[in-house]
Amino acid sequence: MCKPKPGPRCTPHIRKRLDKAAARIDSARAALEENPSHARLRQRVAAAEAAHRDTRDLYDSTPGGQNELRTAISAEPDLERRAELTRRLAAGEQLRAEQTEALRRARTGVADNDNERNERGEHDGRTDDAGTPRKVLEAVRLESGTAGGQAGGNREILVGSGDRGSPSPRLLIGDRQIQPVTDHTLPADERESFAARGLSAPTLYELNPADAGVYREQMLELTRKNSHAASVHVYGETEYRQMRLLVTDDGKAGVALKDDEIVSAFAHKDSAHPRSVQSMLRQATALGGHRLDCFDTVLPKLYSDAGFVPVARLAWNDDYAPDGWDYQQFSRFNGGRPDVVFMAYDPDRVGGMYTPGAGQYVDDYDVGIARAQAYQPGMSKT
Repeated sequence: MCKPKPGPRCTPHIRKRLDKAAARIDSARAALEENPSHARLRQRVAAAEAAHRDTRDLYDSTPGGQNELRTAISAEPDLERRAELTRRLAAGEQLRAEQTEALRRARTGVADNDNERNERGEHDGRTDDAGTPRKVLEAVRLESGTAGGQAGGNREILVGSGDRGSPSPRLLIGDRQIQPVTDHTLPADERESFAARGLSAPTLYELNPADAGVYREQMLELTRKNSHAASVHVYGETEYRQMRLLVTDDGKAGVALKDDEIVSAFAHKDSAHPRSVQSMLRQATALGGHRLDCFDTVLPKLYSDAGFVPVARLAWNDDYAPDGWDYQQFSRFNGGRPDVVFMAYDPDRVGGMYTPGAGQYVDDYDVGIARAQAYQPGMSKT
């Protein structure tokens, strides 16, 4: 039986997840074999393989996984293979010890922070602030969640525990203390502009690539109990290590940069910085984010307000549907078959309105990417 998060996981549950992860790899590879030049399918295979590795590492921390490794080590004649199995066993044992310690800290720290959280009105069942970004995120059901349950606690712990003179304070995200590499704050006039609209404009902290797993866990937490999770792509930890990862000081909202592409924007409903999506997108564009793509559901409206212009679109193809896609769940969006919309940033179009159907149809995902990369401010909407 699994212990309460962030404690150790049990063998049966993680075994099921590992089997499902393996099945997703088989499905993705089969689709790629039929269409070997399709870029999105290549991404799907890479993401499935990365997710399987991450789940396998978690399975190695379970009692059953460790017993399997010990049996395999004793029976393995190849020295290199045996060394790799031994390394996995040691990593699994270390992870389980870390999970056990994290649970101990979580249990001993909750009582100390309960009163303060209640005085601040946190986690007390209050209604979320109204507003377009919240409504949009809620429409795709990016549900609230935590990674350990303490990130919303004492703000002094989050921001005030850094070493004096260090470039950025340590952050407490879930049960982990994180030292960002730097922080990013919008100019005062831009912050005031967001505030006038009732939007948050928090400082964003850039994570060390070694902490990519923390970012990914926050993404996964939003999707685990999410009936719309198939519309949210979560990359593997190895892929996130190649990106610039920006989070708020509680770790419950963030955005990532994959070269010039903005990806994996997220916001938990219980973030200490409600309605911060627009300012996070602005931060991402200031750091070089020029393009993004999404399904034509509710997000193009949000992105258009942030200055992104639809420049191309790709018609839905059942053969490339994301794993777990529920046509009924998304039925109000073209009968559950929304286009993919490719959008490019235009600073002159901030505050713009999204026109459904805008953007010229293309026949290939890579062509849509190329259109977004080639876009220059002032070009035609289509």
